[in-house]
Amino acid sequence: PLNFGMDLGVMLWNDFDSDIVRPGTAFDFRIAWDTKYVEPMFELGFRISGVEVREIPGAPSSADRERLKNIFVGLGARIKVPNRSVVTPFFDGLFDLNWWNFVETQLVCNYWYCTAVDSFRFAPGFHGRLGLMFRVTPQTYIEAGCGLGMSFKGDFFDYSRSWLEPFAGFTYAFPAGYEERTSMY
Repeated sequence: PLNFGMDLGVMLWNDFDSDIVRPGTAFDFRIAWDTKYVEPMFELGFRISGVEVREIPGAPSSADRERLKNIFVGLGARIKVPNRSVVTPFFDGLFDLNWWNFVETQLVCNYWYCTAVDSFRFAPGFHGRLGLMFRVTPQTYIEAGCGLGMSFKGDFFDYSRSWLEPFAGFTYAFPAGYEERTSMY
């Protein structure tokens, strides 16, 4: 059956000064095809962390807090260990296409006006999660766990960056046979 889910997590950067780059928030939607033990999945999400610019050496003390933003698309799979209890352990592994932005804009103009828009730079990456699914109803699950993410050098960072991501989530599994009931054939 088809599964739909969403997760909300906290980004804890591993290799940034925590006085400069603050813990952030991660939010994603995912869709997966449940084959009992393995679920191929697609994920679309957004991550954001605050950056205390005034704490950067050499920055003016009047500098404001800015945001480090990341839009990502993930392709991967979830491996589950089905059992007879209401708790199911799982592992997610996804390859990420990351687009990062930090205080970089570009001017975009048309015939009548111009506007400044955020300019995002690409960096590949991955993230994995280890967690537990708690069955609430036959089709509904609440999830909790922790993940590890990494963004490689790419066009944004000078070298690879990583973070831990404790999360909570929700999954709805469409009932088996749903595909046949909605098919046009």
